[in-house]
Amino acid sequence: MVTIVDIDVQAIAAPPTGFGGDARNIAQGGPTYANVVLEIITDKPGLVGTGVIFTNGHGLMETCGVTRSVATRFLLDKDAPVDVDHLHENGNLGRLGRAMLQDSDYAWLGGVGISRMAIGAVINALWDLAAKCQGLPAWELIARMAPADLIQFIDFEPIADVLSPAEAYTLLEEAQEGKDARIADVYERGLLAYNTAGWSGISTDALVKETEKMIHAGWPQIKVKVGSSWSERRINAQASDQRLDREELDQMALAAAEEDAERLILVYETIDKEDSRSTKMLVAVDSNQVFDTRSAIVFIKHLAERLYRANPRYQIAWFEEPANQHSAISHVAIQQALNRAFADYDPPLRVPISTGEQGSSPVVFKDLLFAPDYEGNDKHYAIDVIQMDYARVAGICDNLAILLLAIKARREGRDVRICPHTGGIGLCEGMRQVQAIKQALFGRANNAGVDDILEFVAEESRSVHEGVFKNPAIVEQGYYQMNKTPGVGVDYTTAGKTDYLLPEGKAWQAHDEHRARAQAFTLSGKRFQ
Repeated sequence: MVTIVDIDVQAIAAPPTGFGGDARNIAQGGPTYANVVLEIITDKPGLVGTGVIFTNGHGLMETCGVTRSVATRFLLDKDAPVDVDHLHENGNLGRLGRAMLQDSDYAWLGGVGISRMAIGAVINALWDLAAKCQGLPAWELIARMAPADLIQFIDFEPIADVLSPAEAYTLLEEAQEGKDARIADVYERGLLAYNTAGWSGISTDALVKETEKMIHAGWPQIKVKVGSSWSERRINAQASDQRLDREELDQMALAAAEEDAERLILVYETIDKEDSRSTKMLVAVDSNQVFDTRSAIVFIKHLAERLYRANPRYQIAWFEEPANQHSAISHVAIQQALNRAFADYDPPLRVPISTGEQGSSPVVFKDLLFAPDYEGNDKHYAIDVIQMDYARVAGICDNLAILLLAIKARREGRDVRICPHTGGIGLCEGMRQVQAIKQALFGRANNAGVDDILEFVAEESRSVHEGVFKNPAIVEQGYYQMNKTPGVGVDYTTAGKTDYLLPEGKAWQAHDEHRARAQAFTLSGKRFQ
C-alpha cells in the first residue's frame, strides 16, 4: 500500500529564459519565466508524483503559496487520505480532481488564475503518481481508461449547454474503435511538431537564416512573430501623451502589416528556394495579443492580402493571439470578419485564427468553439485553431473537457485543429501527454484531413529540456518521440535542481546580477518556504 506522507513545493527557473528580460515577448515586455514544482512524496522510496506550473518570476511567491495550500488541504488530510493504489480504477482519479474543482472555497476565491493553476498542479501530480504506480506513460494510462472512468474527470456544470455528459460518453465510446492501432501509431511515429524561427526583434537576415536551418532540420512548420512595430509605435505614442484617433490607429496597423509582409515574403521565398520536400514547410504567425479587435482585423487583412498578391500560395497556417488573450469574443469576431472579407477570393484565401494558451478553463474554449454567428443565423461558429495549455488550466481534468468540446465542434462540421501551446519550460513535457491522448482517442487530423500539430521549443545554444528533466521532450525530424517511461515526465534531474533552484541554485549564485534577481523573486533572499 502506497501512502502520501508529505508534499514539497519548489521554485525553479531553468534556461533559456530563467535569467530574465526575455524581450522576445512583445506584449508583456519581457517577463522572466520560472516553474513552481510540486512533488507528492510517498512512503515508497523513489516514488514521487510531480506537477509543474509555468509562471513568472515575480509571481513565484503567490503561486508557490497557493499551490502548497491546495496540496496540503487535499493530499495531507488524515481524515480523508488519498487511496494511491486505486487512483487508476473506477474513475477515482477523475472524481478526486473534479471534487477539487468544485470545492466551494476555491471556486469562490477565483475559478481562474493562480487558484485554478494550483489545483491543476495537484491534479497533474496525482496523474503522474498514478501512472508511475501502474508503470505506464501518463497519456497511455488515460487513453486505456474506460469511457465511464474518463467522464468522471469533467465538470459539466458550465459546459453542458453545448456538451452534455451523455454526448461526451458517446464520443468516448466511439473513440474505442481503432484505439489500439492509434496507440501503436503514437509510439511508432510520434506527434507532429513545429518550432519558432522568428522571434521579435531579430533582423531580416537572421530570420532568413533561421528559416533555412529549420528547413534543413526537417521541421514541417515554423512560427514567426509579427506586430512588434505596431506595439512599438503604440507604446511610443502613449509615452508622448499622443491621443490617437481611430484613423491614426488604422494607419499604424496598415504600416506595421506592410513591414511584416515584406519580412514574411522573404521567408516564403526562402522556403521556395531551399525546401525540396513534396510538402513544403508551413508558416504560422503570432502577435502575442498586442492588437485591439479592430486593429487586428485591419492588420491581418492587409498582411494576408499583401502576401496573396506576392503569391497566392503564401498563406499563413494560422494567426495566433491577435487580440487580448482573455477575450474569446474578440477572436471569434476577428475570425468571422476575415472569413467574410476573403469569401470571394479565387484561388481561395483564408486566415485561421488561433488562441488558448492563456485560456483559464473549459468555459473559454466553449465560447471559442460554440460562439454564435454574428450575422444572425442559428449556426455555431468557431475559431480555426485552439491552443490549450498544460498548466494554465486545471490539469488533465480541464484538458479532457477541452478535447471533448473540440471533438463535438468537429462533429458539427467545423474543421477545428487542436494545436496546444507548449512554449515554456516543462510544458513540452506535460503537453505531449495530452496531445498523445487526443491522438490515441480521436486521431491525428481534423475533418479536412489537416494534421493537428504540437509546439516545441528548441534552441541551438542551450537546451530547455535535456539535462533539466529526467524524461525530456525529444523531437526528431519534426515529430515528438514518445517513449514508455512511466509518468508525465516533468521530474527535474538532480543537476537541474542544483543549478536552477531559487535562490540558492549554482547558476543563480554564479553572478551578482543573477543573485540579485533571485533575491528579488523570493524577496527574503532565502529559499521560499
